[in-house]
Amino acid sequence: MNLWEAYEKVDKHLNEKLLTIPPYPCVSGKKVQELLDSLENPDPAWGGLDGEILRMVKNPWQRSYQVEYRFKPTKIFNDFMKIIESATYDLMIGNYICSYLSLVPVVEAILRKWSIDKTNEIESVNKKGDFSIYVFEKNLVKYLNEKNKERHSNIKFQKWISNQIKYFDFMIREVFYLRFNASEDGVKKEFNRNRTLHLLDNIEDTVALRDNNTRIFLLLDIIAELYLSLDEELYVKNTFYAEYEKNIDFNLRWKIYLKNAMESINYTDMTIIQFAFLQQNQKYMSDEQKQKFIEQKELQIQLIKSKR
Repeated sequence: MNLWEAYEKVDKHLNEKLLTIPPYPCVSGKKVQELLDSLENPDPAWGGLDGEILRMVKNPWQRSYQVEYRFKPTKIFNDFMKIIESATYDLMIGNYICSYLSLVPVVEAILRKWSIDKTNEIESVNKKGDFSIYVFEKNLVKYLNEKNKERHSNIKFQKWISNQIKYFDFMIREVFYLRFNASEDGVKKEFNRNRTLHLLDNIEDTVALRDNNTRIFLLLDIIAELYLSLDEELYVKNTFYAEYEKNIDFNLRWKIYLKNAMESINYTDMTIIQFAFLQQNQKYMSDEQKQKFIEQKELQIQLIKSKR
């Protein structure tokens, strides 16, 4: 099995879970083989292939890289960086509800920005003259495929981008924007913009919420990758000449993310709230445990007061 056959086998499985191989520079032939091994010989303790993708997307180093070398250089993201930064912080501390709900509207906001940016090249309005996500997405995919076909000198990169265009098309057209009556069953019901914003579907389901955070960040990663790939000079600069070791903003962001992610492994204020009050079906925390946390928080409050 060659590289692309392995890639397609892995991706086919991931697409069934509304996932894909992330568009990260670390995805080498070796990494694809590791993902294939996770598919064919899954370790239940680590969540198999799905768990590997989740950890790749949520990795504090990777999230810092995405902000610094994908989102910030991509101008259609610029107006939404405060929301993305806040949502990423929430992701790191385990506040999945806020991170997911913050980012769901960002997808359409970014695509609207893209339609304005390419208003003379990509049709985006319906017969009434209003912006239509369906019209824009259809024409955007056509535009991206045409531009990708022009990359004759780099067949591997052409294939790389082609796979991401397919995932983007699938997610926007067949999943994220499906109308209510078309998204009533299965996994497509979980990751649906209309059900999330109008019904708050799956917000109480911790597993679906965790998976949806992976999906929403992954979808934004794909959009940034596709937009940035249209500018070869900018793409190369932020991929092959990204000096993250010397980038103080990248490193500060990474350490903040890492610190909060490591703290969230144990009890944080957010996880205390989650286990004490939000797990309605099961009693995760006894009154005795709650009392110990009350005493702990009181000591912390007194310590803060003493420093003033």
